[in-house]
Amino acid sequence: MPEIVSPAEHATFINTFRCERSNQDEVVRINIDIIDRVASTFPGFISATVHRSTDGGRVFNYLQWESAEHLAAMQRSPEFQSIARRFAGLIEFEPHECEVVHIGERG
Repeated sequence: MPEIVSPAEHATFINTFRCERSNQDEVVRINIDIIDRVASTFPGFISATVHRSTDGGRVFNYLQWESAEHLAAMQRSPEFQSIARRFAGLIEFEPHECEVVHIGERG
């Protein structure tokens, strides 16, 4: 389960996948396949969550890796490439490496 802390000792990524409403379920499935079949088996992986917008036009993932280099190594793998090809024609991709700057909590 993701743990959000500030300052984080790992790399955090929030990625946006813009898609047509009719493709949102498939974009979610591709993200889950990458996480469950590839990312979770790679060194440096910490956690990932997948979110869908209620308007159907976006999917987001929140990734935590030990470093950006660990993520890049996974993205270069043939296993990742074979699944990621399924995104072709379905998405506009906006990747973002982020820093946690504030955490608000109930109470």
